Amino acid sequence: MALLLGCLLVHAVMVQLIPWPWWVPDLTLVGLVLAVVRSPRRWLVLSGIAGLWTVLWAVRFHVPLLVGYLAVGWTAQALGRRWDAADAKVQLVLLGWAAAFMTFGSLWLHDLWSLPLAGLASAHVAMTCAALPLVRRIALR
Repeated sequence: MALLLGCLLVHAVMVQLIPWPWWVPDLTLVGLVLAVVRSPRRWLVLSGIAGLWTVLWAVRFHVPLLVGYLAVGWTAQALGRRWDAADAKVQLVLLGWAAAFMTFGSLWLHDLWSLPLAGLASAHVAMTCAALPLVRRIALR
């Protein structure tokens, strides 16, 4: 739980400090995936916390955001039971799927499809995935 809460707070601070959100990795998703992998039975609580936190500072699409975080948590726990969820590669696959789902889902909800935005969204997904090893290293301490 502490890992998720730490990621939520750092993500919120980074969004305030960096003026362009495309360059901020989605630490909320990183924290959610890692927290659910560690405690798969608590996926609903962890997903609800991440979703409600995001809904607090989201401007639009509150219900789809909350449902998206619940879907990420459920998928992480379901796939984590089938595969070795402690493996960094499995976590990277889960996070990559979650980041793509939430990022491209947001573009779809806002009806903002264009090639340049798809490139920015892909960069955002890549940055989120690149944050995983750092957060894992901090969490293991």
